[in-house]
Amino acid sequence: MPRKKTEKKEEKKKNSSKTKTIFIEILPDKYFILCDGRTIKDYRELAAILETISDDVFYYHVSSERNDFANWIRDVFGEEELADKIRNSKSRHEMIAILYKHLFEKLSSLIK
Repeated sequence: MPRKKTEKKEEKKKNSSKTKTIFIEILPDKYFILCDGRTIKDYRELAAILETISDDVFYYHVSSERNDFANWIRDVFGEEELADKIRNSKSRHEMIAILYKHLFEKLSSLIK
């Protein structure tokens, strides 16, 4: 019996460390600052704020020449594949869907 308790504790530790890697906390100097002054701390917040920002703010950061959101995801979080998907998205709504899908897949991997 004591062995099973130890195994459960080990499993909990594994899961909690996975959770920490999904929800990376970054220092304030790495926050994304929108041109309107609002800050974004992670790509969960990015997905949420993309739903409400004005077109002017969105197109300030995303154009045919650049994608500040994709660069931030790559440079700060090291998520190359996610950054590429964001960079290649055709619309703000597709970008939101990509971010939420990525988050869902990361969270789903914890359940397995």
